[in-house]
Parts: sequence; structure tokens; C-alpha cells
Amino acid sequence: MKKPFLACAAGLLLAACSQEKPAAVVTDTQSATASATTDPDAAEVKNMMDSTYRVEADRIAQQIASDVNLTDTATVARVREAHYERARQLTTARNQYATDTTGQYAAMRTINDNTSEQVKTALNNAGQYKTYEAKRGDYYDGPYTVIVASGAAPARRRGPAIEKVSDDGRKIKFENGAKIKRDEDHPNEVKIKRADGTKIKIDEDGNRKVKN
Repeated sequence: MKKPFLACAAGLLLAACSQEKPAAVVTDTQSATASATTDPDAAEVKNMMDSTYRVEADRIAQQIASDVNLTDTATVARVREAHYERARQLTTARNQYATDTTGQYAAMRTINDNTSEQVKTALNNAGQYKTYEAKRGDYYDGPYTVIVASGAAPARRRGPAIEKVSDDGRKIKFENGAKIKRDEDHPNEVKIKRADGTKIKIDEDGNRKVKN
């Protein structure tokens, strides 16, 4: 079962509880310094989030392996690691662009595209990768880019197109009717309305409420 907002909730929880620099931009030296100065509660939250990332990455890797008939354990491990890194990077992007919806959207698309390239390299099989591409929306939500079969045409974004973004970047509306809104005073508090009408509210502590 796909869990499209798991990484989002994890990112908000981490942003609310931890003051560490985003993992995607921290050097080895900085990482060591941060580890030495992190308080126990923040370290515990970080470990919890790391476990969440790995569980989600394993779920996706196993589903991909089943869909493309992948039996080589080493390749499955590489696919799993690619999606683990994706989860970590998405959290960093959501924290970094907490008040910049447009920037966050672009960063997420880049992360998803990079993950797909890693999967393509790991599979090293055109047929398997084609199956993966066709089912990518089953593994996680976009945005991401799709290259047409000929490879000659420019890349096109897959997923709902953006219809309107507010001047302050807090509100974004998609052509399929979906909406995202960040609270003005609490940027880590998000309200999401999906295209099917489902409403999701995530507060600053990462708690999620769903209303169908």
C-alpha cells in the first residue's frame, strides 16, 4: 500500500524536534560535531526517523523487486539504499523550503529524478526499468520527470500540473483540484486537499488528521 505522506510527516516531526543541519548538506566534519552536541531527545527523534526511512525504503524496494521480477539480492539492496537516501533528502528539502512551496516542489522533483537514475543504474536492464517507470506512481507520489520513449523530446513532468502559486508561496493549487497550504505563522503546519477531496492536516508536531 502506498504511503504518499509518510515522508512529509516525518520531515515535519524532525523539523519540530531537531536543530541539526540537513543531512544532505552536512560534511563529515560537521556531522561529527553535530553528533557531539546533539541533545538526547533530538538524537532519539533522529534515530526514529532513520528507522522510518529504512522501513519505507524496504517496502518500496520489495514492491519494485516483485513488479520487475528482480531476484538478485545485491541489486535489491542498491534499490533499497537509493530510496532510503531519497527519504532523507526529502526531509531536508521540506525543512529547507518550509516557507517556499515552489522551491520545495522543484527540489522534490530533482530528488525523485535522481532516485530514478539510481534505480536505472542498479537494474541495468531496459525492460525492468520500463516496468519500474510505468509503475513509479504506485511506489510514491511525484513530482518527477518522464522522458518519452524516443529520448529525443524534452523531459516532461509527470503528475498534476501547477495551476497557481500564491505570491508568498504558502498556497499552491494544481490543475486536478488538489491544494497545499502552509500556515502563515506556523510554516511547518500544512493543510492538504487531494484531488479526490480527502483533506489532510499535519501539525507542527507531525500529527496527521485525515478527513474523507
